[in-house]
Amino acid sequence: MPMLVYNLGQPNEVVFPFGTEPVTIGRADSQPICIPHPSLSRQHALIECTDGRFFVVDLQSKNGTFVNGTQVRRQELRFGDTLRLGDLHFLFMDKSPSVLAADASADGTGPLSALRPQVVRAVTRVPLQELVRDAPSGEGHPSASDAAATRTRDKLRILLEVAKLFSASDNIDEVLSRILDLAFQILHVDRGAVLLVNEATGELEPRVVKTAQGTPVHGQIYSQNIVEYVMRQSVAALFSDATQDPRLDDAQSVIIHRIRASMCVPLKPKDDIIGVLYVDNLSLPNRYSEEDLEFLVAFASQAALALENAALYRRIERETVERMQLIMDAKLASLAALVGGLAHELRNPLNFINNFARLSSARVGELSELLDGQRAALPTGTAEDVDDALSSLRESTTKIYEHGQRADSLIHGMLLHARRPAGVREERDLNALVAESVGLGQGGVRGPPLEVVVEAEYDADLGRVEMVAADLSRVFINVVDNALYAMRQKRQQAGPAYTPTLRIRTLSRGAQAEVRIRDNGPGIPRELAEKIFEPFFTTKPPGQGTGLGLSLSHEIVVQGHQGTLRMESTPGEFAEFIITLPKRARAGQR
Repeated sequence: MPMLVYNLGQPNEVVFPFGTEPVTIGRADSQPICIPHPSLSRQHALIECTDGRFFVVDLQSKNGTFVNGTQVRRQELRFGDTLRLGDLHFLFMDKSPSVLAADASADGTGPLSALRPQVVRAVTRVPLQELVRDAPSGEGHPSASDAAATRTRDKLRILLEVAKLFSASDNIDEVLSRILDLAFQILHVDRGAVLLVNEATGELEPRVVKTAQGTPVHGQIYSQNIVEYVMRQSVAALFSDATQDPRLDDAQSVIIHRIRASMCVPLKPKDDIIGVLYVDNLSLPNRYSEEDLEFLVAFASQAALALENAALYRRIERETVERMQLIMDAKLASLAALVGGLAHELRNPLNFINNFARLSSARVGELSELLDGQRAALPTGTAEDVDDALSSLRESTTKIYEHGQRADSLIHGMLLHARRPAGVREERDLNALVAESVGLGQGGVRGPPLEVVVEAEYDADLGRVEMVAADLSRVFINVVDNALYAMRQKRQQAGPAYTPTLRIRTLSRGAQAEVRIRDNGPGIPRELAEKIFEPFFTTKPPGQGTGLGLSLSHEIVVQGHQGTLRMESTPGEFAEFIITLPKRARAGQR
């Protein structure tokens, strides 16, 4: 027979049985279930039966009707659910407590022991002074007092450790891992998991899963039914024996994972749930008490704040970088407008200079041909003088054209530097991009052919990295091009005994990815090393470099990807460029 039990296990316990006919509850004398309590409305709620299923219906009460901590208008009741009307708590059962007590086995694993600890708590702020109570005075029970005092100190220590997570790291996975480690220290936990809500899909996803023994975790070890129940109801729940809990409908995940006692609480820093904290014990039912659940609620509240703090730190950092990017883009836009105007004004006369230089060279050739036919008519020595003049003119026009081309290249480089378009950031295989860029850098080399030994070492654990692939490819190609130029210069000096060697390495360094490009060329003198990333600085002869390649590369890596680009060199031996990139863009540009 279905019934509502008020104050289960307390001296004022009251059982209200009912059948399939509708039953109303309230404080008015006319109600079938009458409890004269001021928090109840005169006619507060209705329990009705439809097709063998029981439902509770709120009758527009003043203080609301709650099932398992969630306010409802109409909700199906399942055996083991908690019902709160106003300030009164009921348990919906199919047997009376006395019958369950008679059925309970001697080892404490019978129906009553399975049902009684089915505790559900609303997630509210628990004052720490309430949670970490003073230890008992110990009068008459010194051993109990010592144990309580020790547990109180342990609770306080753990909560202080959780508080330290506020400033420990902005890496959310590190914070989550530390949260589980602290839970293992204070509770009898065999396994634990933290699941967070994916902002894109709204689904719960496991972020950190651990065992107390530190053994590797393969697959899902938590109960999907339990975490979904807590997430859906927005309550903290204790399942003393999950295998017998009626709220879980004999869930297969509970049986498969051999879950006995378990607790699960929402991570709720404010109004919205950002995830759940799940812990369980595989050996004994009734392993956790209501006090443990209350502690886990407070623990999870602090942990949720730590997570929110880490997320806030990253959000502030992201917004700061984005703001800096906007400022830089505004400056670049202003510079681009200025440079564009200058380029327009400069390129017009520059084009005339280049065109007339080519035309003058052609005219000199025509004059030489005409002179060849008139040499006999010229006075002695005049032909030689004319040849010298034409040769000097040809050389001058050639120099004018070469320097005009260099000026045009400088203007083009300035435009690239000022108008660099923002590419699309996406996850890419960094190893593949580096290998492709090295090949392109070798294929596009200018000058005499150079046989280069390439030693490549790609870290298989590097994984995918968020990046603007086109920009980074430009960086790698530019570094390789400079390395090939340096090795060609050394080859010309050292001769065939020198073997040009280009070494490429990628390494995974936690949240960072590192790319090293090293050549065994002449290196860079110390007095020049500090200037190599400055715009327009170059060690190449005039006409062979604009001095903008490394400057643009530095901007792409540091400002565009929040990484680092540095150079190490020993003159006469090698030069190595080290590019470090965050695997996940700290600026949040996706």
